[in-house]
Amino acid sequence: MPYSKRKVNNCLNIRDLRALARKNLPDAMFHYMDGAADDEITLARNTQAFNNYELMPNYLVDVEEVNLKTEVLGQKLDLPFFLSPTGMNRLFHHEKELAVARAADSFGTLYSLSTVATSSIEEISAAIDGPKMFQIYIHKDEGLTREFVQRSKDSGYAALCLTVDVPTAGYRERELFYGMSMPPKLRYGNIVDFLKHPTWTSKLFLHPDFKLANVVARKDVIGKGVISLMDYFNTQLIPNVIWGKHAEWLIEEWGGPFAIKGLLTKEDAIKAQNIGASAVMISNHGGRQLDSAPAPVDCVG
Repeated sequence: MPYSKRKVNNCLNIRDLRALARKNLPDAMFHYMDGAADDEITLARNTQAFNNYELMPNYLVDVEEVNLKTEVLGQKLDLPFFLSPTGMNRLFHHEKELAVARAADSFGTLYSLSTVATSSIEEISAAIDGPKMFQIYIHKDEGLTREFVQRSKDSGYAALCLTVDVPTAGYRERELFYGMSMPPKLRYGNIVDFLKHPTWTSKLFLHPDFKLANVVARKDVIGKGVISLMDYFNTQLIPNVIWGKHAEWLIEEWGGPFAIKGLLTKEDAIKAQNIGASAVMISNHGGRQLDSAPAPVDCVG
C-alpha cells in the first residue's frame, strides 16, 4: 500500500484528515480549502449547529438487514449522501477532481463536477461510469452557459445543478493573507513554505496542469493564462440571477433532473419547485460567500 494511502487510512475522523492536510499542504493551499468569508462566523456556525441536535434511538427493532440505498435526482445510490461540487482540486492533489470522482464511483454514489474544476466535463465522464451531475453558473456569455449544458448532455451527465449564491466572490481574508493564486506561483515569501512540503512541491513541477479545465479552450474567457477564481466570478458571472429570466430558462434548456443550490429559505424552495426544479440543495457555500448566514441544517424542517 502506498505511503500516502496508509496515512489516510490511519485517520480516524475528520479532525485527523484536516490535520493531515495541514501537514501536507503549503499554507496558501490549505487555507484556501479550510477558510471562509470575512470573520468566518458562518463557517463556525456550520459545524457547531450539528451539536445542537440529538439522535433519538428506537431499540428492540429488527435491523439484521441494513439498507442505505436511496434515490436522488432519479439516480439510484448505494449511500444516502453524495459529493457536492468543489473547484480547484488540483491545488490539493495531482489527480485533481478525477480522484474524487473515482472515490464517489467506488462507493456507488453521485459525483458533482464544478464549473471551476481542474478536470473537464469530458475527463470525468471518461473516468467513471456512475451517476454524474454538473454544477453550473449563469454566465454573462449566454453561449458559454449553453455550451456547458450541451457538453454535459453529450457526456452523459444525469443532472444539472445551478449555484445561485455567488453574486460576487466572497472576501476570504486567509487567501489574501497567504497569497493564494491559481496557478500557484513560487515567490520570495513562500519559498520556504514550499520547501517544507517536498511531496506537494515536486508534483507542482511534475504535473503542472493547473487550469480551469472547462474553459481552457476559451481564450476570450481566460485571456493569455489562467485567471484567479475571484476574477472568474467577478468578470464572467451574472451578479443578478433572476428566477424567471435565468433559472427557469436553464431548467427548460436542460430538460432533465435539475437542482438549485444555495437556497436557505422556505420561500425560495417553494419558488424553485414552482418553476420546475427537481430539488433544492440547502447551502451557504460552506460559509465562503456570505458571512453571518444561517447554518443549512438549521434551515431544514
